[in-house]
Amino acid sequence: MKNLWSEIKDKAVLAGGLTLIVGFILLIIPCIPFILIHSYFSDKAFEKGYKLYLERMNGACFFCYNNRKSSVEFAKDVIVPALEPSIQVVFVDGKDVKSGDDSKYISRMLYSIQERKGFPYLLRIRDGQISDMSVNNQFYSIMIGRKSITPLLERVNAFYNSATSVSAT
Repeated sequence: MKNLWSEIKDKAVLAGGLTLIVGFILLIIPCIPFILIHSYFSDKAFEKGYKLYLERMNGACFFCYNNRKSSVEFAKDVIVPALEPSIQVVFVDGKDVKSGDDSKYISRMLYSIQERKGFPYLLRIRDGQISDMSVNNQFYSIMIGRKSITPLLERVNAFYNSATSVSAT
């Protein structure tokens, strides 16, 4: 008798679980088109906002550094104060870009970098195009060797004042 009740209970649990799974699938399937449509229009709205952002920020220059323990203090305390006031400083904490309301657009610019050589990155917007350059090697060479930051600042200023490689927008 115990075996019979045990089998009935097992079958009931299996039937109930199967019913829940089938019900869940039947509820999700009609929602998929709405999810896809929402995703499409959200992407379109983001792209439109991104293009407007690039137009609005024409001529803007960004110095982007990350939270790498060995270099964050050097970047924050030595390099950032020496930059031109017109250069916008962007701190990247892991995958989180700290730059106020425009973080999603700056994140997109960083994501579109073709040659990933490492932080810090220099970004410049001109005519809706993004130019980028990594100053990783020179940055760490100066930091580790305790050298003058003048050559790095000259390279930064040269990048912002000239035409260089352009990433896809």
